[in-house]
Amino acid sequence: MILTDYYKGVILTDSKCRFDVVECTEGYELFESLLINKRKFNVGGLSFNFVDRPDRWKQKATNKAITKGTSNITSVKRPDPISHFGFGDIANTNDGCLIGYNKDFQKIGIVEIVIFIARGCRNDTVPLWELLKDGELDDEMAKLKLGAVTKSVTN
Repeated sequence: MILTDYYKGVILTDSKCRFDVVECTEGYELFESLLINKRKFNVGGLSFNFVDRPDRWKQKATNKAITKGTSNITSVKRPDPISHFGFGDIANTNDGCLIGYNKDFQKIGIVEIVIFIARGCRNDTVPLWELLKDGELDDEMAKLKLGAVTKSVTN
């Protein structure tokens, strides 16, 4: 398998950029430690932010990023503006990722984000994108989703 880990975040608060993790495979140590909520809503749970990419970041080919606090997790590249998927690489690792939105995002906005990690594939994100586009990762994505754990969310 190329894809190794899966995280699904949804908007559960009034914030338009905060996504709380409601399903995941729980195997990606970086996310398990970096995404933990230490205060306010869902303490002990996991969340990330989906925000406009700051201009000071070097990469200019993207306009969105996934972050947590002041830490950049990945910029999101979307070669096809109609597709509900993009790709990136996880900061300070050798890992690549595929990032998906709810299919109706152009009508209702982005309310759900899925992240599939491909460990060791930082330099292979474009081929990953091609495999995704061609449907060759559909089975792997389905298997990871089936093996995911539902996360409880607390106030």
